[in-house]
Amino acid sequence: MRTLSDILIKDLMDKGFKTFFGLQGGASARIIESVVKLGGKFHPVLNEQAAGYAAHGYFLTNNKPAGLIFTTGPGLTNGVSGIAACYYDRVPLTVIVGQVAKDNNIAKQTKTRMVGFQEVQHLDITKPISDLSFKISSLKDYKKNRSKIFDHKFKKKISIFEFPDDVQREKTNFLSKFKNLKEINSLKIESNKQRLIKKYFNKSKKTMFILGFGFVQSQKVKKSLAILKKNKSNISLTWGAQSIQKYKNYSTMGLFGNHSPGKANYALKDADLVVSLGASLLQHQTLKIKNNFAKNAKIIFVNSSLNECRRAKKQFGKRLEFINMDCHEFLKNKKIQKILKDSSKNKFDLEIFTHNNITPVKTLKNFFESINPDKSIIFSDAGATLSWSYQAANLLKRCAPIYTSYNLHTMGYANCAGVGGAIEKNKDIYVVIGDGSLPMNSQELAWLSQFKIKLIIIDNKGYGIIRQTQREFYSSFFLASDFKNKKSKLPNFSVSKILKSFDIKHDFLVSNRINQNLIRKFLKDKISRAVIIKTNYLAEVETDN
Repeated sequence: MRTLSDILIKDLMDKGFKTFFGLQGGASARIIESVVKLGGKFHPVLNEQAAGYAAHGYFLTNNKPAGLIFTTGPGLTNGVSGIAACYYDRVPLTVIVGQVAKDNNIAKQTKTRMVGFQEVQHLDITKPISDLSFKISSLKDYKKNRSKIFDHKFKKKISIFEFPDDVQREKTNFLSKFKNLKEINSLKIESNKQRLIKKYFNKSKKTMFILGFGFVQSQKVKKSLAILKKNKSNISLTWGAQSIQKYKNYSTMGLFGNHSPGKANYALKDADLVVSLGASLLQHQTLKIKNNFAKNAKIIFVNSSLNECRRAKKQFGKRLEFINMDCHEFLKNKKIQKILKDSSKNKFDLEIFTHNNITPVKTLKNFFESINPDKSIIFSDAGATLSWSYQAANLLKRCAPIYTSYNLHTMGYANCAGVGGAIEKNKDIYVVIGDGSLPMNSQELAWLSQFKIKLIIIDNKGYGIIRQTQREFYSSFFLASDFKNKKSKLPNFSVSKILKSFDIKHDFLVSNRINQNLIRKFLKDKISRAVIIKTNYLAEVETDN
């Protein structure tokens, strides 16, 4: 006989969730045991927050969904940020959180705040950052709702299961089998929208295609790129589509957006038609002021999420038309291909943006151009570090994929995601992180030596992007943002000592003083290694407002 815990894990594994991250606990021990017993993989982390980031990195590098297993109470509450990072980036995830036994569950029996030991209403907390919330209250209840839970969209959802300890132990002879559920896709484009698209293209003299994260989340990326290349399309990239820069013989205008000053932004100012393929066009992409984004252009917004389409329509109004469709299916449509073929070939007059010498952009560029794009993956943390990483990539024709928490922009993400990315993928993993982010999940540095992950640390003695905001809008009031200034009331600490405590060998490099010997040593060394880039205290992120 099997336990209900075994049944749930078997169902999840049948749906493609075979790798799990989490932290052991009293209410999760049986669930973890089921994973191992049934041939799945469980990878422990040292803080639950890291589990969601690791699952995020795992999906981006392997294109496979992962699960999280948490114990009740603080197990789940600690993990909320990681769940949210996956939710906002539409990274599929299943979370199983243990709950106190039903006999001990008093939260629903009383209106007092004090409830059972570690008893937390997990589903209430996670409802805003999940697509499916379900409490497994009995075997009978699970069997009744099983077909509804595991529908054809399950593999794309953020699902939360609350699983009381006593229910996990229920014994059954029930054998789990799924019918082959085919995903239902609407692949037609309404005739009126076809006519509108044709009209826009016929009138357009300067058409720009913007590729987003939704574009690259597919195995058909190369085919879609081939269609665009065949039609000599002008292409710019969001941060989420930067991974396209790894491909040979395929040029784009690079990245655009407020923190990606360069050719693409200049081109967008002149564009009369923008075709957004899987991009969200949120504030950090559209230069904050929506009316200034490609202000002379009509916008065709292609996205598989109807909610995203409606949000974009509300954002841009009459000048935007949306197509609720997978962007690859859109490009594959024969009528769309004919429109592309018949459209005028146009070019943009471009300006070249040069970066100043006090930022670490040029230093990162030297590292990135030495990293093999075919064999490497870069994870970048949030803040100034993230902007500088993408600006460095923008200076190169080819660059390894740079992955991040695109929408939540959470600090302490990169080293955790790097661990998730290193588990199955036979790639060299590099983590770019700031001195402000490093302490947030420093405990996960313990895994770096096991997976031979390389660290590039930007040390500017504080939270650089916050200081920049304080300089611009708050009269340089650097409270709680500066490790160097005692008036900031933040403790000064040594990045070097943190690395030493985890036996990570490291070198120092002054920003924009290139040391090719150090770079070669850093890249070739077969062990986990770090380089600390000492950056000018006043270095700011250059923006295009």
